[in-house]
Amino acid sequence: MKKGILFVALLIAGATTVSAQTADEIIDKYVAAIGGADKWAKVQSIKVEGQVEVQGLAIPFTMQGLQGKGVRVDAEFQGNKIIDIITPTNGWGQNPLAGKATLSPISAEELKVKLDDLDIQDAFVDYKTKGSSVEFLGKDEEDGNEYLKVKLTSKNNNEKTFFFDPKTYLVYKMEVIMKQQGQEVKTAVKYLDYQTTDFGIKMAFKQDQGMMMMVNKKVTINPTIDESIFKGN
Repeated sequence: MKKGILFVALLIAGATTVSAQTADEIIDKYVAAIGGADKWAKVQSIKVEGQVEVQGLAIPFTMQGLQGKGVRVDAEFQGNKIIDIITPTNGWGQNPLAGKATLSPISAEELKVKLDDLDIQDAFVDYKTKGSSVEFLGKDEEDGNEYLKVKLTSKNNNEKTFFFDPKTYLVYKMEVIMKQQGQEVKTAVKYLDYQTTDFGIKMAFKQDQGMMMMVNKKVTINPTIDESIFKGN
């Protein structure tokens, strides 16, 4: 009986090891494809200028981030200023189109979901040191193409599932389940138009979110950013 239990335990342990090795194998190839861990580890600040394309409109935006310290997004539509700020301890938002006319604090639940964005380096770069864990979920098909699925659970306990293209090992799609009005809703983002920046790292310059497309026009790595822009009210 003990031998049977031991055998089952070894099978489970072996399966877990294979899963972890498979996930890490995929991640290693992905990190290499986007420029390598050493290059990404040197990314300490970032500025992205682009536009959100929705229903035939192009809304310009600017995103500025300091690794682990703060991220701020500014956009303007028809004279309405839209602002989103997060820090390790607080977050603020302003969107007159959604009834928030002035910059005001966001909820603790909303902040928890956004905290992962403070990692402006790729989430898979040195993920273990950052406190995240991964799990290989097998293969899936979409539009006749096969993808490798890996679930990433961050130190903030946020879960996201990534679909890797086995031909390039770049991320094709990310899925996340979020709570909206008390219900769980699955959302997906497709990553398109990968380009290599002047800094030598590769990024998706288009993010297809279904109803809208985020398009990066200019990406600056390690610009000087004043931390005061992350102060709310």
